Amino acid sequence: MTDGGLFDERLKCHACGEVHSHARLVTTVDGREMGNYSEEWRRYCEAKWVLKRYRSKRTRQEYLDKVEELRGYPAKMELRDEMLKIWTWKKDNK
Repeated sequence: MTDGGLFDERLKCHACGEVHSHARLVTTVDGREMGNYSEEWRRYCEAKWVLKRYRSKRTRQEYLDKVEELRGYPAKMELRDEMLKIWTWKKDNK
């Protein structure tokens, strides 16, 4: 896929490294732009889901602890940071 004749790395699939026909750039609620097949988008969607699904701080922490158990500490912290970005943006933009 091209964007004005130039390949945009953000459109590459995080799983296979290819650019799929439905790949597009998406904008998050806080204004970041990323490919909808990227790892960044996957993490953003998971963070939004956790914030919606688990309403208390305790249940969110339990989810993050499970992420650490299954994927490791760095994955837990990346997801936590993404959740904080979304939560902070929503709090500041009500």
